[in-house]
Amino acid sequence: MFLLAAVSALPCGPALGAAPAQARLENIRYYSYPEYTRVVLDLSREIKIGEKVLKGGEGGRLFFDLKNCRFALNYPREKMNEIRIAAGNLQRIRIGRFQAQTIRVVFDFDRIGKYNRFYLTSPFRIVFDIYRQDEFVSHARRQGREGPPAAGTPGEGAPPDTAGGGTPSIARQLGLGVHRIVIDPGHGGKDPGTVNRALGLKEKDITLDIGKRLNAILNEHRDLEVILTRPRDEYVPLEERAAIANSNQGDLFISIHTNSAPRLGARGVESYFLNMTTDPRAMEVAAQENAMSTKSMADMRSILDQILRNSKISESRTFSQCLQASMVAHLKAKFDAIEDLGVKKAPFYVLLGAQMPSSLVEVSFLSHAAEARRLATPEYRQAVAAGLYLGIIRFIQGLGK
Repeated sequence: MFLLAAVSALPCGPALGAAPAQARLENIRYYSYPEYTRVVLDLSREIKIGEKVLKGGEGGRLFFDLKNCRFALNYPREKMNEIRIAAGNLQRIRIGRFQAQTIRVVFDFDRIGKYNRFYLTSPFRIVFDIYRQDEFVSHARRQGREGPPAAGTPGEGAPPDTAGGGTPSIARQLGLGVHRIVIDPGHGGKDPGTVNRALGLKEKDITLDIGKRLNAILNEHRDLEVILTRPRDEYVPLEERAAIANSNQGDLFISIHTNSAPRLGARGVESYFLNMTTDPRAMEVAAQENAMSTKSMADMRSILDQILRNSKISESRTFSQCLQASMVAHLKAKFDAIEDLGVKKAPFYVLLGAQMPSSLVEVSFLSHAAEARRLATPEYRQAVAAGLYLGIIRFIQGLGK
């Protein structure tokens, strides 16, 4: 964005050499998770930063400058000078004017550990993921980047780990490359998703409940780590969800949704992987789920490029097939009239940019009267979560074949 000047010779164009418009710092948000703390800076336009780290004693600080930037008029007053956090290694954030046109941001730590920094656009955000030191080291060792392999993972001299009959156990199979699973409960906060007004059901509540149930099941495996993109009812932009999976070095990414259709008789379970499609119904579902995206037509070329560059299409198709088959089989064993709508491909923004096998599952139709009543019950949600769990294990087992 550039400042416009009134120049008679160029009445519709920018002034030559015009300086970039001043950016506005609109908010600083943070989310504390068991494994890491995420800090998000919301800005009115793009700013590149270069952070610096100062270590001292047991603590330390990280700081950077937002140049040609001022506080937005609606910047929260309670965050004007200091934000106390005390989550993980991060203790507080200090914010203030460093120079007339520069805002300095300082992160104070009790101990500086591993962190990732990346940018998100539309709107522009600077995101820091700050890990607890022990969590990052533990994960790095499981990935084989430092130190010996964890117990139960394959490595030189690792003892055989088998269940009865010589069949490799689940723990042994989990050493084949899947350690961290990212669960994405669809929608949230200001985005309710599909709403069944007759029953007072919102998609965002159902997907969060199923996500938490799946998380609880997966946490029974000590070799697996689980990340929820939203552990509570909060709004997370579609473009940020795959970024959460990437920044946390996830090995699998699963986005949970409920379906809807104008035809009230539509029912069933279906799964999707990221790719282009000519299927009208798949395009309709993608349009519904992409409705809250901040992308515009100007982003079309980059979106197509990302889909075409996706190197995980084959693995994502297989992952989706495992989830679909296991979910349908488990639901059919407990409930009648479960329709298998199969595995399809479609351009879902939430899967865009995921650097690991990923799938979007539509667990049932909230627009169908009978399926909506089922989705309202803990028994059905638990069965869906169990079916997804079985699909994940099925995929992991297949990695060794």
